[in-house]
Amino acid sequence: MKAGHLFRILSLLCVVFYNFSCNQSFQDLNVNPNKPTQVPPSLLLTGILNDMADLPGGMDERWDQYFLINYSYYGNNRYDFGPGNDYYATLKNVDKMVQEASVGNTSSQNPYHALALFFKAYFFTKMSLEMGDIPMRDALKGTNDLTPVYDSQKLVFQQAFLWLDTANQELHQLIVSGASKPDGDFYFNGNLAQWQKVVNAFRLILLIHLSKKINDPDLHIAQQFNTLVNNPSQYPLLQSNDDNLQYVFIYPTNIYPRNPGNFGFNALRENCSATYVGLLTQLHDPRVFVTSEPAQALVSAGTSPTSFNAFVGADPGEDLGTMYNKTNAGEYSLINRKRYYDTYTGEPCIQIGYAEQCFNIAEAINRGWITGGPLGNAEAYYTQGIQASWSFYQIPLSGQFTAYFLHPGASLGTYDTYQIPVDFTSYYNQPTVKYAGNNATGLTQILQQKYLALFLHAGLEAYYQYRRTGVPVFTTGPGTGNSGRIAMRFQYPAAERTANAANVQAALDRQFGGNDDINGIMWILK
Repeated sequence: MKAGHLFRILSLLCVVFYNFSCNQSFQDLNVNPNKPTQVPPSLLLTGILNDMADLPGGMDERWDQYFLINYSYYGNNRYDFGPGNDYYATLKNVDKMVQEASVGNTSSQNPYHALALFFKAYFFTKMSLEMGDIPMRDALKGTNDLTPVYDSQKLVFQQAFLWLDTANQELHQLIVSGASKPDGDFYFNGNLAQWQKVVNAFRLILLIHLSKKINDPDLHIAQQFNTLVNNPSQYPLLQSNDDNLQYVFIYPTNIYPRNPGNFGFNALRENCSATYVGLLTQLHDPRVFVTSEPAQALVSAGTSPTSFNAFVGADPGEDLGTMYNKTNAGEYSLINRKRYYDTYTGEPCIQIGYAEQCFNIAEAINRGWITGGPLGNAEAYYTQGIQASWSFYQIPLSGQFTAYFLHPGASLGTYDTYQIPVDFTSYYNQPTVKYAGNNATGLTQILQQKYLALFLHAGLEAYYQYRRTGVPVFTTGPGTGNSGRIAMRFQYPAAERTANAANVQAALDRQFGGNDDINGIMWILK
């Protein structure tokens, strides 16, 4: 090739490269065409809904003192709390969902925006209940604010109430206008009427968490509760178990944490807690035959497997070695293998449910916040809550049901069956169950029944109830650690203490004497 021709070719290539580089930025050059820069809001919604689910099979149920592990190699029952959950990435997706839903939409009110308000209230208060003060107003600003200040727990709850009230209003307007359903909703398939009930039921949960702040003049707790309960046309609430916000397991897409695949692995490494089983047997409650199995050592010694005396849980504070030996000797009840291990779908896991709502309203009436609701007085809601829980377990109010207990030494699928007679009237008329009135005893009864209804549901709600009220009594000992104390809070994430040290320390100074103390008492508990 002649030199002149080569020079012209190189010159032409330089011009092409110059034009290309002048018309594209370095950011354009770094764009990966195989990765999307926009995501449909429906996909973001599905991810957010998954993030909000608290599912069984982990530490929550041990800290709730429902179920215990007895083999230290695989875990423990200690209250040595570490960092709380960080949902800020999920909250960024909530904002992104709203942004994507607004593209081409001339109205700010759309189903995704209304649900986003609920999600913000849900995740911010969830983190606050675990840790105390958290960044909220200055959070989610990205590089515009890498060191957000910590807002007070009180402010977090106040803002949550505003979000929830607006979410209720927007959902109402969307329903009336016949707005299209949001895609990506695996809970209610986009049914906004169902979501409106959940929004208001969740607001009742937050108000109950504030029971120690009833006299705070800024919160108007009793007024808010009355407005929600006694204005059903404006603030619809859950009406039955059909309205439960519950995570349904579908095989093989998502499977129940306890299932045939890990039955052999778990087998005798887990057992029931005396806090839960002991309360059931004390009340002669038939739910024990559904959720638990009789202790085999007692059955072998002649106790009837359908006797309440055959069901025994371990003390959560017991040394794990001792608990392991007793469990293997058949001295403790195990979780019901038919219900919780026989299939890959188990039972739905309730996140916000009707029974819990009934007990929350009963508690509010008992405490004198409101005089009653559409169902009547505190006893009416208390009774309805128990019956809703029985219904979830398919226990009839009168008649009998079949109890299934794994046959000793058999594999899954081989069960001994027993017919359990039930009569709700007889059960309810027991002095320990029949509502004692709007007094301290009646309140304890409401809280005990709520605890039973929350078994393996709603994450840490049972623990939060104990932390707030002391009901039921949680026991401690060598197995629970923390010097015989039930921890009162989770710590702040280690990364936050490094990246936002000054604001974390200011929050600790304000709340807990400068220490990230798991036994510190947060504002909501004072």
